[in-house]
Amino acid sequence: MYIKLAIQNMKKSIRNYVIYFVTITLTAAMMYSFLSLGFSKDVLSMSENMSMLTSGILGMSVLVALIASFVISYAIRFMLEQRKKEFATYELLGMETSNIQKLFFIENGVIGMAAFFIGTFSGIGLSGVLVQIINHIFEMPHTYHISFSIKAFATAFILFMLMYGIGILRAAKVIRKRKIVDMLYDHQKNENGKKHSVRFHITLIILSVLCILTGGCLLAKGMSVQTNVFYVWMIGAVILSAIGIYEMYRNLPVLLLRLLNKSKRRRYKDINLFYLGQIGRKVDSAGKLMAVIAILLTVSLSTMFAGLSTGAGYKANMEAYYPYDAGVALDAPLTKECLQPMIEFTKQQCSVEDELIYYLYATDAYPVEALALSDYNHLRCMLGLKSVSLSSNEFFIHCDTWNYVEKIQKALEQTSEILLAGSVLGIAETAIYTEPMEQYQMAGTRGYILVVPDQVATQLSGEKIRLVMKLENGGYPELKQALKKFLHDPNAWTPVLQDGKGLPEQVTMGVTVKAWGIENSLTGFAAISFCGLYLSIIFIILSSTILAFEQLSKIDYNRRNYQILDKMGVAQKTRRNLIKKEVGVLFFIPAILPMIIMMFLIVGANQVFGEAILQENLFLTYGIVTLTVFSGIYLLYYWATTSVFQYAVLKKEFYK
Repeated sequence: MYIKLAIQNMKKSIRNYVIYFVTITLTAAMMYSFLSLGFSKDVLSMSENMSMLTSGILGMSVLVALIASFVISYAIRFMLEQRKKEFATYELLGMETSNIQKLFFIENGVIGMAAFFIGTFSGIGLSGVLVQIINHIFEMPHTYHISFSIKAFATAFILFMLMYGIGILRAAKVIRKRKIVDMLYDHQKNENGKKHSVRFHITLIILSVLCILTGGCLLAKGMSVQTNVFYVWMIGAVILSAIGIYEMYRNLPVLLLRLLNKSKRRRYKDINLFYLGQIGRKVDSAGKLMAVIAILLTVSLSTMFAGLSTGAGYKANMEAYYPYDAGVALDAPLTKECLQPMIEFTKQQCSVEDELIYYLYATDAYPVEALALSDYNHLRCMLGLKSVSLSSNEFFIHCDTWNYVEKIQKALEQTSEILLAGSVLGIAETAIYTEPMEQYQMAGTRGYILVVPDQVATQLSGEKIRLVMKLENGGYPELKQALKKFLHDPNAWTPVLQDGKGLPEQVTMGVTVKAWGIENSLTGFAAISFCGLYLSIIFIILSSTILAFEQLSKIDYNRRNYQILDKMGVAQKTRRNLIKKEVGVLFFIPAILPMIIMMFLIVGANQVFGEAILQENLFLTYGIVTLTVFSGIYLLYYWATTSVFQYAVLKKEFYK
């Protein structure tokens, strides 16, 4: 009996369930597709650290389930509000509260399970796309194919039951506590609004603008800092920006409506009086909600843009981070001969096409290491770069770290000569070279290095020794572990100090292998990018859902208002357009400032980091991708909300 009644109720209320159904379907699709990516054996086999992607996606999925549970609770409460008269009637006819709960749970269970399975089916197709993207990032041959992951399905189902269970339990509590009289007449209660003066709103708007601008300044300052103080600046930027956005949305719409209502010509034109009244009530009742949604959308867009552009930027700059096939760095004054066994060991593992053992020389008078010209040109040759020439009384700087270039240029303008090992050296015609050479370990340790003639370098002290090798086909990832094991095996390799030199208190050793670096470094950035994308899309979906239900929550009140317009002879086409504009205001006002901030982020990122990224227009490209994904989801919810609103308000049966 209850199942039959529940099915009849679902058919009758199908329009009310559209937004609810779409949200659960999209959430289930996103959850399954990303979990399937995290559990994919093909993806996990790409690198030894790929398990961090699985851990990240699992963590994000639990967070998504918890957040979605509150939104589902919000949605279920909306359904209860729409059905409260019906439930009150059931109680008046003698149906027990427990049976009403059972009826409601059956309806929601059927809707929820249908949405979950449809979402999972859609997620299977989407997971194939995500695997394609991962394969493209790792430059592996790939073709699109879909597969079903039982682990992903089971995990998604457990998390779905968690978020759905929390929502259902909260709904049961609401049904149990509501009185019949409240369910019958709650929609007739008036709302009390609190009004402030125009001066009050203007003051808060000015303060909110100052907060946002100050937050932007702190963000710019933080980007220029390379210490832990960065986090202090960023936290300050986020807090001030959030406060500014919140207060802007709490006051600017109210102020604009006040100003519009002061213009009698505009206010009484056509049916603007009705429209402004509708919008005014929306702004008064949903002002805080729009402010919070604006903050969530700002966070979502920023996170998605940062995740996508960071991952893509790192991939584009991979050659700069790992220019050499294999390298060994020892911050100790060892002899070149003692590194020969390491070359012989490597030759046993793979073919070595070229090698170079060289020193980073100490320059006591200057905060920079020196490199001999011949060694520098050998490195350039290994990287496929042209050799450079240098007179016996000249020097130049190599700096591939973009944020130091300007400082070095200014320093060279102030100092045209240096004194090194008894020789006076002047600036070469080309003072700075900037090709990628990895200058925090191999070609320097500070992000830049001084290149001097060989006869000057031989007079300096070689305090740090380096070995660079060019390997056939770039080597293989496991070579890194093999070299580290060789270095630490006293039976295989023994370091030998230069005459008269001693070991420093702390010896830093480093091994780099390009194949390993590309494989495992991309893993971290892939994890960041995909987790950021996952969380951002879910936030956009849930924010849109809340806006949709807020718009539909006063459906009885709006139905009466539009019924008055109908009786006054206002055409249905005009009323439909009014609904589109009314829903549009609630949807698009919260999106305006986040999109403006997003534009500034794109321009700012391009200005600050553009020169450091080897791929042209990368930030613009991924900014457009971010806005496209956001617009697609947001417009889908706007269309669905408008359709449901028009059906509920304008359909003649509701007027009877």
